[in-house]
Amino acid sequence: MSPLVVFILFFVFLLIAIPISVSLGLVAVLPGVFDPSFTASASYVIRSMFGGIDSFPLLAVPMFILSGIIMARGGISKRLFDLFSFFIGKRTAGLPCAAVITCLFYGAISGSGIATVAAVGSMTIPLLVELGYDKKFCTALVAVAGSLGVIIPPSIPFIMYGMASGASVSDIFLAGIVPGVLIGLLLMVYAVFYCKKHGEDKEKINAKIDALHEQGLWKVFTPVIILGCIYSGVASPTEAAVISVFYSLIVSIFIYKSLPIKKVYDVFVEAVRTYAPILFILAASIAFSRVLTLMQVPQLISGWVLAH
Repeated sequence: MSPLVVFILFFVFLLIAIPISVSLGLVAVLPGVFDPSFTASASYVIRSMFGGIDSFPLLAVPMFILSGIIMARGGISKRLFDLFSFFIGKRTAGLPCAAVITCLFYGAISGSGIATVAAVGSMTIPLLVELGYDKKFCTALVAVAGSLGVIIPPSIPFIMYGMASGASVSDIFLAGIVPGVLIGLLLMVYAVFYCKKHGEDKEKINAKIDALHEQGLWKVFTPVIILGCIYSGVASPTEAAVISVFYSLIVSIFIYKSLPIKKVYDVFVEAVRTYAPILFILAASIAFSRVLTLMQVPQLISGWVLAH
């Protein structure tokens, strides 16, 4: 089977709504099915899937996902927003800027842009709209700021890339800090410009800020602990992820008491359901990449590029 046919089949599978992981697995197996002499048999593909995900750095991904879910269920994302709102909420674009900063911190906690948008957006967008801000503006601001969870360390895609390329995950994390913070600052500058142009309902905003009380600093320590452990050499990214899980559990259950112990099982189930599809896609993609290597696709592509 030619590489072109393999790629055509892959896109056909996607067009007919077969899940990505299943599509990758099918196109990885098909060359061996149609050509028994081909090295990559079905058993080879399965071994590649299991061998590809047998990685210590990869363990950081489910741990950061679990930590993010605990933070969301424990209400720490809301407490983060309340904390930043308390300090800057009465300034121009204070609440939109507080939402951006919350996204930056929550991204550093969860390691996922999707988790950040879901957790912070579901809480801040209705509140901002209620306080008179335009719904499109709020949605776009939080969507972009939440996606910074991909850049702000610890980032799940960074871990995936480091595992695949052999690059240092800690170095990649360090490289993501400055771009992430700069983008966040630019979003806040735009929010200030937008609010000066369109105005704000200061009466409603001030009433909301005055209602905030009993602020604590426990939630702000989470990203500090995670990044501090990594960059001080105390722990690897995987170990720091485990530390973040235990810390978020202790804070949510015993300090804030916002996560009942009987709900902890549901949190773990949600984390498994979130991570399992990602893991299946990763395993299938590793097997597919190895099949492509055996079919000499990288050499064919490089040869075509050089020739043209």
